[in-house]
Amino acid sequence: MLARLDTLLTRIVILVTAALLSTFLLAYFIVEFSISSQRLQPRTALHVATVALEDLQAKDWPDSLSDKELERLQITDYSLSEYPYIEPFSWGLAERVLENLGLAQDTPIGISLSGWGDRDRLAGPPGRPDRFMDEEPGRPGPMSLRPPPSERGRSASQQRARVSLEIANGNWINIRTENISVKEPRPPLLAAVMLIVLMVGIGIWAALNAINPLRQMAKAANTLASDYKHEPLVEQGPYDVRESLRAFNRMGRRLETTVAGQRQLLAAIGHDLRTPITSLKLKVEMLSDASERERMSRALAELERITEAALAAATAGQSDEPFQPLDMYSLVDSLIEDLRDLGLSVSFNEIDVRPIVMGRSDELTRALRNLIENAVRYGDMAHVCLSERAGKAIVTIQDTGPGIPEDALERVFEPLVRLEQSRNRETGGHGLGLHIAKNLIEAHSGHIDLSNPPNGGLLVTVTLPLKAAG
Repeated sequence: MLARLDTLLTRIVILVTAALLSTFLLAYFIVEFSISSQRLQPRTALHVATVALEDLQAKDWPDSLSDKELERLQITDYSLSEYPYIEPFSWGLAERVLENLGLAQDTPIGISLSGWGDRDRLAGPPGRPDRFMDEEPGRPGPMSLRPPPSERGRSASQQRARVSLEIANGNWINIRTENISVKEPRPPLLAAVMLIVLMVGIGIWAALNAINPLRQMAKAANTLASDYKHEPLVEQGPYDVRESLRAFNRMGRRLETTVAGQRQLLAAIGHDLRTPITSLKLKVEMLSDASERERMSRALAELERITEAALAAATAGQSDEPFQPLDMYSLVDSLIEDLRDLGLSVSFNEIDVRPIVMGRSDELTRALRNLIENAVRYGDMAHVCLSERAGKAIVTIQDTGPGIPEDALERVFEPLVRLEQSRNRETGGHGLGLHIAKNLIEAHSGHIDLSNPPNGGLLVTVTLPLKAAG
């Protein structure tokens, strides 16, 4: 029962869910990191003010500071006054500053953070106006921290802090920091990169996990289609994928057995026919009637050609000889020269490239010879071209005959099919030539296409994959 639940759909749902959960989890950590990075941290104006207050607290709040001390503490103003420059409050950043100073949380304190930019950040509670004294100590009065119009809209790159802290007996410490360079908080780049890499990695792993069985099945199907030899696939993966692989293996074994049996039967019949044909030839030679002897000899010769063709068709592409790198230019050029020596009208368009394919020289030569001889037989002459395009070696053979009806372009590859009434002025062959050529080309992972070009005749296109680099 559990095995049936382990389907490809279930795995995809689990993978998508895991990807979403990991995304949300990582996004949560990114947000938390961003929030924590905005808290009190080194080199912010409030941190500088806090460090200065801790130093002043350690010195028991001196009445004044020298210029050197002001520079060391990175503050521009320091005063001990009876009133605060910043209206005190108790919220947020103020609580953390008091905690750092070791003071009670109810200690009056006021904080103002300002920066030249498109906004001012106030440390007070929402809705509470920030008030502080004028630039000159001793002259109280409200003053806005909004920058002048010419400075508005810029990104704040510097920050200044003002702090007023009640120390004892109604006395207040008032300080103002220098302009401290700060950076706007940004999402951590490393975390974002990790998120992208994680999501892409999960996606690639899920895709490969889903399509790997399909790739194996496609590869096995191509092998089965080329030479009817089945390589059993490992039945693994989700339940429905295993069932598909199991069904494919059954089909492959059945098809391989059926085709092998048919070929074996055809080869056996062809082989067994040789003995009676030879016996009949001897008996025909004993006939006294010359015309009858000639007629019977022609019939036996035709029967012998059909038998040999049947044997060739049964064994086409079944050689155990390993594939070797073949120079298609040399193979085609040599074949054309042989056919010309036999008196056939064949032309060859020479090229500079030399396509290299993997195959058996005798089988490819036999297939191309059959196609070229058909072109000469049915179309008086053959024009052969060799080219290389998109990782393929392409051989085209065009004749000047009447062509083939469109509805018969695929049927002519079937065994014992002849179209001499539509293509030839004389009797055609035995109807196995194209079938043999097709089997040989497909055994090399190639294919044959027939078409009727607009300028007449028949165009045969043979496509073979080039030898893989390396």
